[in-house]
Amino acid sequence: MLLERLEEEINRLTKTSPVAGVRAARRMEVVAERVGYWAARGTAADLDTVQAAALLGSTRPRHAS
Repeated sequence: MLLERLEEEINRLTKTSPVAGVRAARRMEVVAERVGYWAARGTAADLDTVQAAALLGSTRPRHAS
């Protein structure tokens, strides 16, 4: 629910100030990448790559290039 509320607020902000909306969306991307990294690292102890890929909706794990 929190993420849905954040999305609504950014949409509302964008209507009054598109630049502020873009800045807020970019900040959300940065935060998501940072917390996503640590969440992914935390799952490494619990899941192998095939299990993690399946839980994320992928049929195969992605490898870094």
